[in-house]
Amino acid sequence: MKKFLWLLAILTVLVSVASCSDANLDETGEEHSVLRVGMELKYPPFETKDASGNPEGVSVMLAEALGDYLDVEIEIVDTAYASLIPALEQGNIDIIISSMTITPAREELVDFSIPYTNSQLMLLAHKDSIVQSPDDLNNPEVVIASKSGTIGALWAAENAPLAKILNVEEEASAVLEVAQGSADVFIYDPLSIIRHHENYKETTRTILEPLPNTKGWGIAMRKGETDLKNQIDAFIEEAKTDGTYETIREAYLKEKIEEFESYGLEFFF
Repeated sequence: MKKFLWLLAILTVLVSVASCSDANLDETGEEHSVLRVGMELKYPPFETKDASGNPEGVSVMLAEALGDYLDVEIEIVDTAYASLIPALEQGNIDIIISSMTITPAREELVDFSIPYTNSQLMLLAHKDSIVQSPDDLNNPEVVIASKSGTIGALWAAENAPLAKILNVEEEASAVLEVAQGSADVFIYDPLSIIRHHENYKETTRTILEPLPNTKGWGIAMRKGETDLKNQIDAFIEEAKTDGTYETIREAYLKEKIEEFESYGLEFFF
């Protein structure tokens, strides 16, 4: 009997330890749910790292505000952009907040929230390229550089099938292809297009005409998580009017907003 009680006590301790390893405890010792948010921390000022290597930026602040709204702890999981949806499907992350444009192809794999920003695609062109507007892209003589897995790559495949599409892993490499004249254009958001043109003023020009057939950025989650989607949609609606967006804009976007205005563009967040 004593041996049985001893074994029962050991088993109880092991179960208790296992349970604690799966729970996150706050400073009061109470269990606190964790929402793992996937994003690629290579896209300032939306997803990036501070000098100490900690996640920061617009998307990080948005994720933290969502955590407050849902009363959960937020864990940022730095994930390569092309691996975000697979990571979500495999259960390694719970949602994606990574400047991800809602597209029909992605909607086949994941569910999206309502858009939390407008999303526009524009062009960085080599100074001597034949491309003068989006109408010129669907041409076998045009080379389009894009970052693999991004909306620019998806848009090119769907809307410019006659063009030669050069997909590369890094944004900077795609931009360099244009700057050096190996590609005609790079497709991306206007924030990035303006920034890259500033870095290569002598060899590039901007075409700040929005490409057609694009939607806004959404928060992605696994298929069928209706309750979570409804909560996230409600959060986005509230965040747009309760001062959350204004706080984020003040923290990270003031200079970018002024830069957009100097180009005659309305900022998209």
